[in-house]
Amino acid sequence: MDLGWNPAPKPTSRPKDRPKYKEKRPKKKKNPNLYRGRIIPTKKERTRITEEAYKRMIKEFGGYCLNCGYTPIEAHHIVFRSQMGSGQWRNLAPLCSRCHGLAHKLKSYADQLREDREALYGKWFWADKYTLFKEGLIPNTTDEAFERFMKKEEKA
Repeated sequence: MDLGWNPAPKPTSRPKDRPKYKEKRPKKKKNPNLYRGRIIPTKKERTRITEEAYKRMIKEFGGYCLNCGYTPIEAHHIVFRSQMGSGQWRNLAPLCSRCHGLAHKLKSYADQLREDREALYGKWFWADKYTLFKEGLIPNTTDEAFERFMKKEEKA
């Protein structure tokens, strides 16, 4: 039998003392990557191209494409960021957008760029000071120790 109305009143909710949603706790900072007492920056920080590195790349290789000589250029990581190629100028190549696309599509072209750079600067051209420190090739993470090592590599 349907009366059309409900004789029992709806339960009313009482206001609660606590908030409806839990407040989020502030996230803890991740522990920095420590290696032999040195703080190693994150991969993203180490592979980023700084303005200083970009200007040095232009100074060393010119403001035009290495392959075709076209002038609007992009900085290409010779050893890719995903493979921990640093954002240092030795690992950068000025390429136009067409040649930059080829470097990512054609493995043979990318390999040729790597071989050419290795012939100029040695097999560690792609590394930064933290990589060399972790490999035990330099005693500390100072810029002086890094540059000293890289100069020896260039001469060898």
